[in-house]
Amino acid sequence: MTGGVCRCGAAFVCFMAFPGLAQGAGSGGFALDLAVETSVDVRSNPQLDMVNPQRVDEISSAFSFGFLTETRSQKLSFGGGISLRGSDGPGGGGVANGVVDPFLALRYLRQVRDASLSFDVRVQETDLTQTDPGEFGATIQTGSAKRRSYSAEISVRWRETAPLGFGVLAGFQKAAFIDGSAFGQGGQALSGTTRHRFDFLARLDLDAAHHLTTTLGYRVFRQEAGAGRRESFQLNSVYQIDRPRGPFAIKLEYVMTEAGHQLSGLVDRHWALPRGAGRAGIGAARATTGGRYVTGHLHYETAFSRGLFDASVNRKLTSSDQDDSEQISMAMGLQYRIDATPLDGFAVGIDWAEAKNTQSGLTTMNRVLAISYTRQMGREVDFNIGLRRRDVRDSVTGARQSNEIFMSLTRKFSTHF
Repeated sequence: MTGGVCRCGAAFVCFMAFPGLAQGAGSGGFALDLAVETSVDVRSNPQLDMVNPQRVDEISSAFSFGFLTETRSQKLSFGGGISLRGSDGPGGGGVANGVVDPFLALRYLRQVRDASLSFDVRVQETDLTQTDPGEFGATIQTGSAKRRSYSAEISVRWRETAPLGFGVLAGFQKAAFIDGSAFGQGGQALSGTTRHRFDFLARLDLDAAHHLTTTLGYRVFRQEAGAGRRESFQLNSVYQIDRPRGPFAIKLEYVMTEAGHQLSGLVDRHWALPRGAGRAGIGAARATTGGRYVTGHLHYETAFSRGLFDASVNRKLTSSDQDDSEQISMAMGLQYRIDATPLDGFAVGIDWAEAKNTQSGLTTMNRVLAISYTRQMGREVDFNIGLRRRDVRDSVTGARQSNEIFMSLTRKFSTHF
């Protein structure tokens, strides 16, 4: 029984989430997983429009696949998906119909002796009205547009088994909004963005239990609507002590941006518990504006005979995904699932997040409450029904709400050879 608060009618099913692919194909083997999800959704105000909220009724079928092959030294996985969607209701004209939400992903890993190479490529297109609560954050993108994103990342590490090791990582991300309008924090119109990153990493094992890792990073951010580009340099160090019940770490980070300097420190501790795991951290950060903030996190998860419980809280100084501006964000989450029988399960999820721009003071809040029931109708057939409520508020546009009733039937096919 694997019930949970999931996003039904999603544009794709991530191929890495397939049970067969998660378990691996075995040395020299192949794994192929297919999934078909048919869903019906009734949503009020999916575009989170304050002026003219409208109901949208949708029916869709999402098709996804995942392929994995691996040997002792390398692993290759490839997956993707696409949806067929039809919509009706007062707001149905603002939702794209037909073949929508394509997704492709490729991942390659090769390991030889004490060196490794990994490569990731992803391409995805999603309607903003189809925002997945699984991608939860304080600032969400709304509107009638589609978000098309591309990303690639390559990582090389060598001397992984030696006391002194090194690594290099390079990454690229691009997002564009097409066929409509897109709005972000404070109702500002969004334009496409491009991000580049380059990291050089050095790891020193002082002994079997003490490790020091230092990373020097370079970032470039561009926005189509803005002139020029923003550059930043990062230097962070992590000193970790391995302990029987979990590691203890001290983290320091310095970031130099065009707007000023950021400085932060954090003490982090993991615990392995008899029925779960815990993690706690406390620290402080200085923003480019000179403001000082308490940061930290707390996470606890436990599994029992007929369910699971997960709770977390996090506060950190970060950069906005939308315009790269500095913000202090806080998020809390609570997930509880109970299996009433081996085939039936109920789940409740509550997520809350808030972000405040350190310069303008603009504050955005996002809250999602979801309740669902899952029935395992066969070995690889799941039925899911539930409801979800989203509340969004910021200091410029005010409060907006959206309610959703969803129902889906998912069929998975797995083969290994």
